[in-house]
Amino acid sequence: MSDVMGERELEEAVRALRSAEDRVADALRAYLERDPLTGRPVYGRIGRAAQITGWGEQRVKETAIPGLAERRRAKRAGKEAGHGE
Repeated sequence: MSDVMGERELEEAVRALRSAEDRVADALRAYLERDPLTGRPVYGRIGRAAQITGWGEQRVKETAIPGLAERRRAKRAGKEAGHGE
């Protein structure tokens, strides 16, 4: 019986965590928006976001720019397969 309760509690915690991660990702995208005048990222924001979240800069970048993670994975897979050096 306690296994069922523990499993249910774990599932609820995972749902809450995923929801919180989605909110953090939305906030990061807003915080890391490009400057409307220059079109460039605001200087120092990635590092500051990494400090605030406790994540590394790479995770912050990949969270704010989802396509970046996919491009890096594809590039890494190409190198592992012996292509693109």
